[in-house]
Amino acid sequence: MKDSFTTIAVFQYSSEAQIIKGRLEAENINVFLADEYTVDTDPLVSNAIGGVKLQVYTEQTEIAKNIIRTIDASLLKEPVLCANCKSSNFSLKMNIKNLFLKLIPVSGQFEYNCIDCNANFKAEEVL
Repeated sequence: MKDSFTTIAVFQYSSEAQIIKGRLEAENINVFLADEYTVDTDPLVSNAIGGVKLQVYTEQTEIAKNIIRTIDASLLKEPVLCANCKSSNFSLKMNIKNLFLKLIPVSGQFEYNCIDCNANFKAEEVL
């Protein structure tokens, strides 16, 4: 269906989205930026409304994703799944090894914790 859109990437500011939009349009992909003008009017609301959403026609989704992967795969809005059981039911936790830092958390690594199988994994493990 030509009227169906899929959001494939989300950006904090429209200037970031415009760069990717230009690259996709050079490959004859129709691109739409949802909430672009809202964020341009008041950039402070970007996080509240979910940023600028880069949308393409659903039938062009895979072609557009392949082009974006050649630029930077981390730009794609893809669901995070557990590396062990492929569940999307997880929580985010901070992994701190030092006892002193547990009392005063200055730094640490964030990890996902699967609620279904209790496995811990980093986001880069699922990309």
